[in-house]
Amino acid sequence: MNIQEPKIKYRKGMPFDAELCKIRKQLPHRHTTELELVYCLEGTVHLIAADQDYILTPGQIHSIDFYDLHYLNGSDDNITLIFHLDLSQLPEWEDLRYVFYACESNHCFPYQEPAMNQVKDIILALSYIYFTNNKTEADCSPAVRSLADLLLQYFNWFNYENQDEYMNQDLFDRFTRVLEYIGKNYREKITVSQLAEREHMNRNYFSQFISKTVFSSFSNMVNYIRCYNAETLLLTTEKSIADISFECGFSDPKYFYSAFKTLWHMTPTEDRERYQAQYHAASFKKNSDTILSDNVAANKVKEYITTWHLEKNL
Repeated sequence: MNIQEPKIKYRKGMPFDAELCKIRKQLPHRHTTELELVYCLEGTVHLIAADQDYILTPGQIHSIDFYDLHYLNGSDDNITLIFHLDLSQLPEWEDLRYVFYACESNHCFPYQEPAMNQVKDIILALSYIYFTNNKTEADCSPAVRSLADLLLQYFNWFNYENQDEYMNQDLFDRFTRVLEYIGKNYREKITVSQLAEREHMNRNYFSQFISKTVFSSFSNMVNYIRCYNAETLLLTTEKSIADISFECGFSDPKYFYSAFKTLWHMTPTEDRERYQAQYHAASFKKNSDTILSDNVAANKVKEYITTWHLEKNL
């Protein structure tokens, strides 16, 4: 299967891109450095990305991490804003390589709602600027900076289950270091004791630390990173399930099968088959998204901004 990696053409050196689309059937694809934000304005959009499977309704937004294999299918009446933020153009890019984001309307605690509204405001404003093409990179920099900060502070995987906005920076840094280590070494044997020693922690205390994160346990954390990388091989090569399992650090294909089914809610073969079905269906229709012209998009976004602000205030 030929997974697409579309190259985004940024205007005036801006680190973001926006498209207002009528989504039909997309070819499976991924972006190498862009965080994608899917903002459903009208109709519905079915999103498949890694282990996520969601139906977005009007007003809902969902982030897709860079390198996530994904595709979208839309209802006949959908209007969807696709916003890309090029993380590699941010000064802290090296620190963001192993950060997972979760900006999701359908998983938003009360303390996150003001930040979610700010994210929507900034995306809509930057998109309108993009479509009217009347601002420079310098003009947009403060808004881009605010968007990046909001996403990192409120919508990263470390605080996915947090019930309040307090985020311990030391614990967040530890979480990111552990993800980075596993991301670089998932093919090898990795133990709790190894990571606890690297973090200069007691083994039991380290396990407790991981248990309070979105992964719930150290084994889930390692298995997720392995399955995440295994999916790339599933969808971009013809390698057997057994070969992929060994290549991604599983000692036995049955462990890979069990972990993948637990985390992805389907077997590796079923995941491969659903992407192949989407690939052939979208190829037949030639990736039938309709991208609205800048003038039409600017007017649509302007109308939506007006409606959105009335809803917030009334």
